[in-house]
Amino acid sequence: MTKEEGLKKSFVENEDWLDYINYEFPEKEMHEITKFNLKSSAIGLPNNQKVYLDNRLLSWLEKAERTNKIPQSFLQKIILTKSNSKSTIRGSHRKFKEKNINLNTFSSILYNAFGSDNETLSRPYGSGGALYPINTFLILLKDNSIGKLKSGAYYYQPIENALYKLVSFENISEHKIKIALYPNINPTTNIAIAYAADLRKAVRKYKFLGYKNALIEVGLMAQSLKQALEDNMGEYSSQDFNSALLTDLIGLDVQNAPVEMIQWIGLISND
Repeated sequence: MTKEEGLKKSFVENEDWLDYINYEFPEKEMHEITKFNLKSSAIGLPNNQKVYLDNRLLSWLEKAERTNKIPQSFLQKIILTKSNSKSTIRGSHRKFKEKNINLNTFSSILYNAFGSDNETLSRPYGSGGALYPINTFLILLKDNSIGKLKSGAYYYQPIENALYKLVSFENISEHKIKIALYPNINPTTNIAIAYAADLRKAVRKYKFLGYKNALIEVGLMAQSLKQALEDNMGEYSSQDFNSALLTDLIGLDVQNAPVEMIQWIGLISND
């Protein structure tokens, strides 16, 4: 049996191959990390007007946003040349078309962004210690947004390049989904990717550094997805959601597998 076949077998048969019980586990560090993660998690609330944004902070943000601080002391300034080829810098998009995406097209996007190589089991983004503690979930608000897939939450399995449907939204109220996923601004797309951290997996080896590595990995994965999208597609990352409610909604453990970020994607609208 090859390494890949062994991992596939382990996942499909749901074997407890990640054992956190029979080996020493850093419980103290885990407690501190889960406590901090809860404090820093997104808690989007309806009609949240960002009361912390006073005039002094807004004035500071005008200078701080989209800038970098130049070092106070340096030996030399060197102007670098820019490529003459078409720019590959892609900004965020928030307006999308009400148009479905072909399942084969989306399958390729998921594989190019998050998939696992058949030989090396490497993925398109780096991961500290090759742990890959971030799990990817596809959220569909409406039926047939992608091919003939029904609304609900799906787990993306990168080794098999497969989707596992976890939750159907058919009998869940729109209000409950809205409070968890988009409490303030209705998205103009019905497709989102949720990134959930397997904190026990991250902490078991590296403790506090593992938590830091996991959050870095979320950013790497979001960028990987952005680069994998077709030219007529766009995305934006969001913290305007309720982490605890969304984690529970898609059937995950709120303490050990919290959703850290979501990324809305769709076909770009030029309107």
